[in-house]
This record gives sequence, C-alpha cells and structure tokens, in this order.
Amino acid sequence: MSLKGLVYLGLFFLTFSCSEKNRVPDNVLTPEKFQAVFKDIVIADALNTERSFKDTAVKIPNENASYFLKVYEMHGVTKNQFMVSYNYYLSRPDLLKVITDSVSAQLTRKSEKLSADTSKPKPNGYNIKKAGAGTGNK
Repeated sequence: MSLKGLVYLGLFFLTFSCSEKNRVPDNVLTPEKFQAVFKDIVIADALNTERSFKDTAVKIPNENASYFLKVYEMHGVTKNQFMVSYNYYLSRPDLLKVITDSVSAQLTRKSEKLSADTSKPKPNGYNIKKAGAGTGNK
C-alpha cells in the first residue's frame, strides 16, 4: 500500500474513532436534546428557589418535581429518559462540560439582554412627563 493510501486509511480510522467516542447510547438523549431540557430544568429550579424566598410555605423539592415534570412534558421526554441521560453525561465529563458551558452561555446572554432591555426607555410615553405635571399650573 502506498504512503498516500496509509494516510487516507489512518484519517478514516481517526475520524471513525472520534465519532464513535462522542456517540451516545440509544437510550440517552442526544447532547442537543439533553441541553435543551437541562436548560429549562435550571430555569425552573431558579424560579422555584426565588419563589421560595418570597413565600416560605413553598416546599422546594415538591415544587421542583412539579416544575420538572412540566419541563419533561414540554420537551416530550420522561423523567426516566432524562435521569438515564443525566447519569450518562455525569459519567462523561467531557460531554457534560460542553453542555453545561453552552447552557451557561445561553443563560448569561439572555440575562444580559433582559438587563439591557430594562434600562431602555419604555414605549407609549411612560417616560414622558405629563404636560403641567409638577409645574404648579392648574
């Protein structure tokens, strides 16, 4: 076999072995699907935690379970599918890091956008002084 043929053969095996390494089992959500569900789980957990600060009667574990079930339903997955996937990605820190970094970046961008939006003037004249207001004119 020529040197060129060996190089192509080596590239083929390298490509195949890399794609195999990142392939997830059939019973595990794809990284993209898991990332979408995980992001909504993080948001649901944060909302519930914030709510518990305002209302001490809120039982975080009970409420989280309810919120999480709604997230699973919204994404068309079961709790079992999510937990199997979660445990799989915990065993693959290389893949989990990519997922969590992406979720963190998405939530940071969303937070920055919301912060920027709240500092902009509001439409419909909310920032316009009413004529005669505060001038003493009657």
